[in-house]
Amino acid sequence: MTGGRKPGEDWLCEEQAPGLWFCLGVKRWLVRRRTAYQDLDLAETESHGRVLALDGRLMLSERDEFFYHEMLVHPTLLSHPSPEKILIVGGGDGGALREVLHHPVREVTLVEIDPEVIEVCKEWLPSVHRGAFLDPRVHVEISPGEHFLPEHAGEFDVILVDSTDPIGPGAALFQPSFFQACQKALRPGGSLALQAGSPWFQPAELQEVVRNLKNLFPTVLPYLGFMPIYPSGMWSYVLASFSEIPEEEVLWQRYRARNLHTRYFTPEVFRAACALPPFVAELLFPCPSG
Repeated sequence: MTGGRKPGEDWLCEEQAPGLWFCLGVKRWLVRRRTAYQDLDLAETESHGRVLALDGRLMLSERDEFFYHEMLVHPTLLSHPSPEKILIVGGGDGGALREVLHHPVREVTLVEIDPEVIEVCKEWLPSVHRGAFLDPRVHVEISPGEHFLPEHAGEFDVILVDSTDPIGPGAALFQPSFFQACQKALRPGGSLALQAGSPWFQPAELQEVVRNLKNLFPTVLPYLGFMPIYPSGMWSYVLASFSEIPEEEVLWQRYRARNLHTRYFTPEVFRAACALPPFVAELLFPCPSG
């Protein structure tokens, strides 16, 4: 134990892989409850500010959430020339919503299965959502994403799936039928982005997401980002689109035109994130034998 903490004191811990635990020292517990869908814990930690966990999995910390939210949102929003109508599936903390609203969007629908996640995050994580739920362009729908999407064919320019891992209520958001519903809910030229786990500890998750999306979209682009509190620190995302992804110069033009100010993402960082290490490339694009 370091930092003066002793065994038996409070820790917020996640088993990130068999035999591997990631723990944060807790100064005080803010919320600890069982909702209708999952265990919800929110703690004030010594090193990462306020930290949200669902079913024992770390969702975000105040200190590093921008790594994840910027890399999930901006690649696909900048890839679209005029994103007007956006859907976020999950994302009850409001971090992805905050980043989407930096773009000239007309309407954003956030679909969250668990209303208590939104309630807790509105109250305790204002540094994450920064009042995004109060924006008049935002509509919140309490519903499972897999039930909402089939009723909204051809409505959205961009869909962002800001989900938990494929366990508990998040499992349905990784099924082929869900990705098919996403495809049908997009307008021509639309795109989809989602997180796909750690390629080091959860390689099958990334493989399955890419395989399923390749059956539905002409452009499927996996990319990586650093996420300190997530398993291994290396995190994967996938962007799927009906159109080709613009060149870096075009992304920079849109970045500047939309007056974006980011702490992790830039079009140059995104370009580098698409250059996959060999062990990841071999997972997704295995060389034919012989």
